[in-house]
Parts: sequence; C-alpha cells; structure tokens
Amino acid sequence: MEETLKQNGQTLSTARLIRRYSIILTLVLALFAFMMPQPEAKAMDPVTIAILAPIALQVGRAMMPYIIKGLTNMGRMGLKAGVELINVFRLPLGILQLTLMIPFGAFYSGLQNTVIGFIAPFKMAFFVLMMPVAAFGIGL
Repeated sequence: MEETLKQNGQTLSTARLIRRYSIILTLVLALFAFMMPQPEAKAMDPVTIAILAPIALQVGRAMMPYIIKGLTNMGRMGLKAGVELINVFRLPLGILQLTLMIPFGAFYSGLQNTVIGFIAPFKMAFFVLMMPVAAFGIGL
C-alpha cells in the first residue's frame, strides 16, 4: 500500500515538473519570438515602378490562360469536396434508417448511407488537400 502511494506521489511530482518546465519553455520561446528583428517595409521609387508596370501587364496577359486553367481545375476539386461535404450528412440519416426505419424496409439503404457518410469526411479532406496540386493540372 505504501509503495503504491509512493509511486503515485512520484508520478504527481513528475507531472508537476513537466508542467512547470513546459510553462517555462513556452515563456522563453515567446520572449525570443518578440526579440527577433521585425521586417522593414522597403519602397521602390516611382521611376522603377513606371518602367516595370508595362512589362508586368504584358506578363500578366501572357499568363492569363494558365491562371484561368489553374483556377478552373481548383474549382472542380472544390466541387468534389463540396459533394463530399454534403455526403457527410448521410451518416446520421443512415443511422436513423438503421435504427428506426427497419420495419419499413430501409435497412439496406441505411447501411449504404452509413458507409458513404462515414467515408465522406476522409474523401473531403483529401480533395481539399489536393486542391493546390489540381492548380497544376494534376487531377483525379
């Protein structure tokens, strides 16, 4: 009995020690974060901007089809993620069908809705993570 109390006392003191060191570590890191030099804003002179603006417009016009293509690819991937977001709501519907609607013959559709609703969040997360990749034309 005394050994278990002694071990519990040691684990409590260890937990306190870890908590204390984590607080100290957090405070030290915050201190260093505020001590870092802040980036300064650097302005260009108006002559350089006036020289580079027409070149930037030409580059923008040349890149326009590629930008539009990338945005449409990302939009398609966003629509796929949106469909899966709607499919998430099939999980509670399927559970309702599995429990309350069995006498009315809704067991198979309830099972189907439950499986689709369970898989939907994972597919949605995958499509959201693949959205930047879809901008380069790599689609699924």
